[in-house]
Amino acid sequence: MAKYLWLLFLLVGAGCSPQLNDTELPALVDIRTPLADSVQAYLIVDAPVVALTNVIVIDGTGEEVKHNQTIVLKNGLISEVGSAEKVAIPAEADVLVLAGRTVIPGMVGTHNHLHMPGIHFMPYTAPRMYLGSGVTTIQTTGSAAPAREKDLAEAIQRGEAVGPEVLHTGPYFTGPGGSPAMINPESIDQVADTVLYWVEQGVSWFKVYRHIKPDMLAAVIDEAHKHGAKVTGHLCSVTYKGAAEMGIDAIEHGFIHAFDLASGKKPGECSGSRSFRNTENIESDRVKQIHDTMIQQHVALSTTLAIFEAQTPGRAEADERTLAAMAPSWRQRYEQQQERMRVAGEGWYFKREWLLKSMQHDYLFYKRGGLLTAGLDPGLHNLPGYGDQRNFVLFVEAGFPVVDAIKVMTSNGAALLGLDDRGVIQPGKRADLVVLNGELHRHTAVIRQPEIVFKEGYGYDPDALFQDVQGRVGID
Repeated sequence: MAKYLWLLFLLVGAGCSPQLNDTELPALVDIRTPLADSVQAYLIVDAPVVALTNVIVIDGTGEEVKHNQTIVLKNGLISEVGSAEKVAIPAEADVLVLAGRTVIPGMVGTHNHLHMPGIHFMPYTAPRMYLGSGVTTIQTTGSAAPAREKDLAEAIQRGEAVGPEVLHTGPYFTGPGGSPAMINPESIDQVADTVLYWVEQGVSWFKVYRHIKPDMLAAVIDEAHKHGAKVTGHLCSVTYKGAAEMGIDAIEHGFIHAFDLASGKKPGECSGSRSFRNTENIESDRVKQIHDTMIQQHVALSTTLAIFEAQTPGRAEADERTLAAMAPSWRQRYEQQQERMRVAGEGWYFKREWLLKSMQHDYLFYKRGGLLTAGLDPGLHNLPGYGDQRNFVLFVEAGFPVVDAIKVMTSNGAALLGLDDRGVIQPGKRADLVVLNGELHRHTAVIRQPEIVFKEGYGYDPDALFQDVQGRVGID
């Protein structure tokens, strides 16, 4: 806390801030989990009652930016939000004067693995990078190590490990021709047994992968729903419209995997030309029909723009902070990827047009009323947390107003995951907040400047979290 003593002032006497008084706010149950010493070491704010004053608020609802606001946190919950002239600050509050800062809800990532291709599991670096970046809740959306992921999620929940709240997922389901590391079910009974086992382990979401057969997808959906769980998918063999009509709850990635649009697509097979990624008009009737079906069936789209950009020529370069976080071996892989891209030139597999069309597609789905959420799908130099921040910049580049981009990354994610206690800055919601050093509505780069990350009312020091992972990402 000493590091931020310059922020603390008692609001007494005359001045631009309201007077303290003894008015008692309604009592709130203390939801905060006691933290182990190793977790407390990352805190810079740990008082049960905290007032954030003179802040700019983007509240996660899509409503306009609010200036000169005060937010009161009490026992891990938001107890009051409003104009600094009107909000009464409890006498016992630690008061942070934060003029010029923007406060947003903690981000809710809906495609945020605890692994990257080439790294089976990242129990140390990934949680710290997510939390330090302002991501306070993640859904892992397919697990490479589901048992270890469960243990980590529970340790964080008990306050014994640092990181965002983790909604851990089960192993991937695929089909013939899919990865041998995934489950390729041979019968509906096998699907039922697998789903039941992982539901009993606390899993609430399952992910199907590219080669899943239609009958097995239907079985996964049916069995998951039977137990109150949900299903998402990275699709190819089954089209977006087909999966939506079966009752899938969400679809991952977006435009470039919509094989509804592929010529030569064979039913039930991961097949067809990828030329639609270059030629399809995003405003075509075919795309609108996909959107209409998803919206009518209440199927969310979880977009992953940051990993697309990480593969796009002319845009796929790591910044200095990302390079500093990489382990030497991971940085070498990155440099080798950059060299392959340079040599390939126009022949590189991922086309710039794919990224631009994906951005346009996401904005159109959102404007039509679809539930759009976001995750980074970590990989390459698209690192946990940093990629979530990059998603925000890409949304704004795509045309999203800043308040809508924040809504997608906060309350929309919470809505998809059934977490009605977070994602917006309102009284009674969980005190998961990010204090950003700057005016986010004016400068998108401010998303990269978290000063304090509150989770359950505890204020974490992003600098300390990031410092702990320098030179480690890629080896954990």
